[in-house]
Amino acid sequence: MGTMGVDVLRDSIVPQRDYLWDMLVPAPPGGGESDVLNVRCQSSSLPGRSVGSIHIPYKQSAGIKVPGKLTYSHTWDCVFVEGEDKKVFEAIYAWLQAVIDDYDGVGDGDNEIKADVYLTLQATKGSITRKIKLVGCYPESLADVGVDYASEGTVRYSVTFSYDRWEDVA
Repeated sequence: MGTMGVDVLRDSIVPQRDYLWDMLVPAPPGGGESDVLNVRCQSSSLPGRSVGSIHIPYKQSAGIKVPGKLTYSHTWDCVFVEGEDKKVFEAIYAWLQAVIDDYDGVGDGDNEIKADVYLTLQATKGSITRKIKLVGCYPESLADVGVDYASEGTVRYSVTFSYDRWEDVA
């Protein structure tokens, strides 16, 4: 039997700052540049999931609970930092145009607008310790961007993506 104790547990935990999360969109629909979105994604979140429950009554007893339906939030938020080249806006806007065109109100099919997005957790030595795949991802909304003197010239785009499901692939 291995050694157990607080010291062993404390020594096995690596501080959060030793990890780096990256976002990878292999080929954004609409013709945007993949590298721009990957590098300029400033913050994001890991998607959650939950399992509902089904209560089954039995005679006069309290009954039993069994696992129910698996649910996802189906939304994923990211914040991108824009550069002077406007490439983040161009990539997201082109992708949104593929979803629903501003002019004619028609969008492309699911195969053309959805892309798989990868979130990778890298250790300080560069090895990938976790990889999450968001299946069927597309931008759902691009939030309003405040432009004023208080922001000191930094433009940040908050984008909400929609996805079908996520998988832990590594």
